[in-house]
Amino acid sequence: MHAKIVFTSDFEDESLIVIFKSNQWWPMYDQASSDAEKIVTEMKDAVKESDVALFLESKKYILLSAITDTHGTLSFENKSWVLRLLNPNISLLQLDCQVFVHKCIKYANQNDYTILFHDNPVQLVERHRKEPIIEGKILASKKDRLLYAKKQKKLEYSISVTGLIVFITLLFLTFPWPFRDHSNEAQQWLFTIFEKLVGSVVITSLISYAQFHSFYASLHQDSIKWTIAGEPVKKAIKTIV
Repeated sequence: MHAKIVFTSDFEDESLIVIFKSNQWWPMYDQASSDAEKIVTEMKDAVKESDVALFLESKKYILLSAITDTHGTLSFENKSWVLRLLNPNISLLQLDCQVFVHKCIKYANQNDYTILFHDNPVQLVERHRKEPIIEGKILASKKDRLLYAKKQKKLEYSISVTGLIVFITLLFLTFPWPFRDHSNEAQQWLFTIFEKLVGSVVITSLISYAQFHSFYASLHQDSIKWTIAGEPVKKAIKTIV
């Protein structure tokens, strides 16, 4: 299985090495050794044919996880960093992608760096095949998580917002205005309908908001939201880091 993550940042090379070493991703052998060349050759098979030349000519780092045995490269291509990882175990590959994103975001926030992950989903693809098995949406910021939650829970979010507007409108309509004539049965009947609607609107809005907020809160647990490729969000796959 192989994965690819593309991002841009103002990280210095030393910063990237710090991230790798802190996560035990830095190999014991030299970056220019024969062992490193073997990984480059193996990674070349996971690169699109049109990008092979660019990959081989680019500045790159060789990576090897001491924990999961995932190996790969981080190369600088077309002004962007491209992380490519290989591991036959899809769960471990999924975990390493998530750890990398989490570490980068944390390091950037702590050291006033910026990092921007490309909007393309992280795809876990079986070697020598093009169709992804699992896709991941990177949620690198609060804005990303909020936009993702609004997209996936569009109905619940719309009902909660609309309910709030309707609730405020009903409060305005049912206010005991001086012009209300309690002897006018038709008028009182109309106001009674509005007053009864208030409770229904509040309950419906609160339920919808609770469902939306619960989903939004769950996004804080993962830096990548994984789903089975081609399946809706209800098929989401959890990975705990």
